[in-house]
Amino acid sequence: MTAAVALLEPPRSPAGPPPIVAGPSAEARQAVRRYVAVLVEVLNGYRPPAHLRPLCRPVEAAEIIAHTRAAMHRIAEAKRALATAGRAGPRRPAPHRVADRHGRRPDPAAVLRLRLCEPRPGSVEATVLLVTAARTWALALRLDGGPHTWAASVARLL
Repeated sequence: MTAAVALLEPPRSPAGPPPIVAGPSAEARQAVRRYVAVLVEVLNGYRPPAHLRPLCRPVEAAEIIAHTRAAMHRIAEAKRALATAGRAGPRRPAPHRVADRHGRRPDPAAVLRLRLCEPRPGSVEATVLLVTAARTWALALRLDGGPHTWAASVARLL
C-alpha cells in the first residue's frame, strides 16, 4: 500500500529554483503608467518638466529632467518642420490638424504601445511607443523601487 501512495504523489525536489513570475507586478505596472502619463503631459506642454522630479530617483532626477527638456525641443522642431513643409505644398489640411468626429484635435504626443519587463523584483523596464504629428518616438524607461515606492532611474526618448 505504501508503494501505491508513492506513485500518486508528485516527486519532491529538495532545493528547486525559485518560482518564475509571469510578468511585472501590479505595482510596477501602475508606477510605469503613472510616470508615462506625467511624461506625456510634460511633452505636450501641459506640465513643466520639473513635475517629473518626485517620480525620479534624486541622483538621476536632474539628468532625466534635462533629457526631457531636450526631447521637448526635438518634438517641437519636428512639428515645426512638418508645419513648414505643409505650407510650401498645395492648400490641404495637414494630417495632424484633422479633428475627430467630436471636433477634438488629437494630442501632440500619445502612447501607442507600452511593453513592460520586470527582470528582477524591485526593478521594472519599459519601452513606450509615442506618436506625434511629425513622427513616432521610442522611450526607454527603468524604474526601481519596492512595493509602494517606485522612482525612475533612466528615461531616454529615442
